[in-house]
Amino acid sequence: MIYDFMPVSTVDYPGKIATTVFISGCNFRCPYCHNSSIVINKKANLTDEDILRYLGRRKNLIDGVCISGGEPTLWDGLKSLMVKIKSSGFLIKLDTNGSRPEVVQELIEEKLVDYIAMDVKAPLDGYRNFLTQVRDIEKVNISVDIIKSSPVDYEFRTTVHPRLLSIEDIKRIGQWLKGARKYVLQGYRYSDGVLNPALCGRQNCDKAYLQKARDEVVGYFDRVEIRL
Repeated sequence: MIYDFMPVSTVDYPGKIATTVFISGCNFRCPYCHNSSIVINKKANLTDEDILRYLGRRKNLIDGVCISGGEPTLWDGLKSLMVKIKSSGFLIKLDTNGSRPEVVQELIEEKLVDYIAMDVKAPLDGYRNFLTQVRDIEKVNISVDIIKSSPVDYEFRTTVHPRLLSIEDIKRIGQWLKGARKYVLQGYRYSDGVLNPALCGRQNCDKAYLQKARDEVVGYFDRVEIRL
């Protein structure tokens, strides 16, 4: 269900000007999530036609659409929306937590997605702190393999927070994802919408901590980026 959209973004789709569409509902409960209202609510505020109508007026400005959430792959209407967006001539980036590998596989095979950003929360044995159903852990691992072997451009990314992930944890993520093209370390940033501010605190992740994390994993990937 389409909860809302951001008309123009220069940061959500690397190298592109995008419209970002937010899908409501999520099967994870990441304490640092800043989209908590979208995660908790399963609510439709907009229709496919609302999005397509806007895109139709912005063809000379917008390169693509970033579909985010929440977790978009939980929504039955995702594929239908993506078909309509692609038919209108736009690129599509998908943000996902990787818990529905069968959906990711289908979208790749049907050439409905041009870029995938998969959020990697922790080493596999640390995922219990982030999800609501243990069976999703193995599904996350399957999605990693699907994305790494796909022809689609992609990145794996981890939100870095010293209260939740140690440098050793991040190194173990690097070992798990070894050989991936691109890995992004995102610094935790406090906002009023954070799901669990009592746990995460109100201080943004220190740049020096991110740099230390990068130094530990840079050898595992073709490219490692820091995002503040």
